Amino acid sequence: MIRIHRYIPALLAVLVLHSANAQAKHREESGFLDVFTFGIEGSYIGTVASHRHFNFISSYGYRVDRKFTDTRYRSNGEFLMHIGANISDRFNLSLYTGKSGIGRYMLVTPLTLRGTYYFGKDPMKSRWLVYLDAGPGFSGSGNEISASGMFKAGTGYRIPLGKYTRLDFLISYRNAMANKRVLGISSASSIYIAEENLRKNDALFFALTFGIGITF
Repeated sequence: MIRIHRYIPALLAVLVLHSANAQAKHREESGFLDVFTFGIEGSYIGTVASHRHFNFISSYGYRVDRKFTDTRYRSNGEFLMHIGANISDRFNLSLYTGKSGIGRYMLVTPLTLRGTYYFGKDPMKSRWLVYLDAGPGFSGSGNEISASGMFKAGTGYRIPLGKYTRLDFLISYRNAMANKRVLGISSASSIYIAEENLRKNDALFFALTFGIGITF
């Protein structure tokens, strides 16, 4: 299975280089709030499918290897805050964090980097946008912290509400690779497989997100 999020840093680098020629001039002519941005974003997440593959040594000494796909629909939510900078009139690079739901009963704290490209140079006019977003999502606490890989590719429409206030309507495809615990093979088992016995533990979640955000 192709894991798209592996290629996101290279794609973001291409977008940054594309805007580099305009960066120096943009900074010279802009004030603080013309360059630096911050805001909040809330989204509904509809998980349409998930794929699991785990491999472990059972308590009886034999190896268990299972793969399956679940197409049951799951609803989740997401709330994010972000801070970043306008690299040019058409490109913004921001760091996002907050809380995000994955699949069933899993809540993570994402820390992702998002590159957004705007169509149209005038920020005082409504315009379309596209974005790529990737980074880890953390769950657990103390010695039990685990990281998930998260990736989004989306589009949206930005409406200016004032000189430094923007309203965004967003839709995206999200791919999350989570580190979920594995239950024993018995259908009635409530005992999780010890981490040292796991040889493979992949959980991929495929979702669509619908969000709205305010950026200053």
